[in-house]
Amino acid sequence: MNLPIYDVIIIGAGASGLICARECAQSGKKTLLLEKDALPARKILASGNGRCNLTNAQASPAFYHADPSLITQTLATFTFQNCLDYFARLGVLTAEEGQGRVFPAAGKSTAVAEPLKIAAAEAGAEIQTSQEVTRIKRGKTFSVYTRQGSIFQAHYLVLACGSCAYPQLTGTQSGYELARSLGHTLITPRPVLSGLCIKESAFARLSGIRCQVRLCALQNGRILDQAEGEVLFTNYGLNGPAALNISSAVSRALPKGNVNLELNFFPQLADPTDFLKKRLAAFPNRRPKDFFAGILHESVANLLIDFIGLRKNHPMAAQTPNTLERLVKIPSGWPLTAVGVRPWNEAMAAAGGVNTREINYNTFESLKCTGLYITGELLDVDGKSGGFNLHFAWASGFIAAQAISKEN
Repeated sequence: MNLPIYDVIIIGAGASGLICARECAQSGKKTLLLEKDALPARKILASGNGRCNLTNAQASPAFYHADPSLITQTLATFTFQNCLDYFARLGVLTAEEGQGRVFPAAGKSTAVAEPLKIAAAEAGAEIQTSQEVTRIKRGKTFSVYTRQGSIFQAHYLVLACGSCAYPQLTGTQSGYELARSLGHTLITPRPVLSGLCIKESAFARLSGIRCQVRLCALQNGRILDQAEGEVLFTNYGLNGPAALNISSAVSRALPKGNVNLELNFFPQLADPTDFLKKRLAAFPNRRPKDFFAGILHESVANLLIDFIGLRKNHPMAAQTPNTLERLVKIPSGWPLTAVGVRPWNEAMAAAGGVNTREINYNTFESLKCTGLYITGELLDVDGKSGGFNLHFAWASGFIAAQAISKEN
């Protein structure tokens, strides 16, 4: 059977796959983009609560869990400004919001996904959906086999399959298996950017309440990560930006045992302990509930009162020295225990994946299989919430395409 041979086949029409396809086709390469789902870009459409936080002005290695050399090189090659300029050339109008987050000005993720798909098609990339790749054979060319019975061939192959996060939105293990079949090793994938399950069941009393906090994760006395922002209390524990942003560190540490958390309800104060001591001196005759009025959510205050052991009908001046000592310390360092991270169907990203030491940091070409490139979330790279993961996906797809475009 004489099959048409493409210059490059890209598996996965997500963020890195679409940008890679557009750039390869733009350079004159005969390009085929295969997507197992009926619709491309489903994760892009769902990102940022449907608004698509496509990059962040603060993009730097500090916002990623990955080999620092890889991230430094990638962000230097495809900078924040490069990203803005790229989408501007595609006709996407963007707007920067708080904390450096950038969204399409239209306010919908379709304003990013549709221009990308249109640009890839206009450049000449062939996009085939509902084609699930199950096997790859490496010979003089790459032979790609799909569950639907199709066989495709190409000189170069890009695995842009994404991770197993959000299986309801095309998340799959298949990319890992394809990479392994071509000689790569995996760092065990774990769900990240997901809620934290905590041991202390009493916190379920706060379910539905949101607070601005600083959240710190520790193990064996060592700080793993910390984040400041909103936390949402749930019946299983903690969600919201602050919890999501330390979830990677927690997820990676949990195999070694439970992870300790410290919850600071006064992140805006330089010295919360001194603040509470002065408040005690100012309001010695207030009962505990009234003492916390104006500084803590009422439900948080009630749980704190029970946790500390304050006598509810006694003024602060009549409380025991031990409870008063706990009162000035606990609100800025409330101890919790993380026992798990919420499952894949709630995780926005994955820690782990293809070992990045097995790829060329300048090109994203495999060091195990010549002509193979691996991009995006399939790699052992994960960023914090705020557009950092999408920026890496764009960057890796773009850089891989530039390298392929230079090949004869």
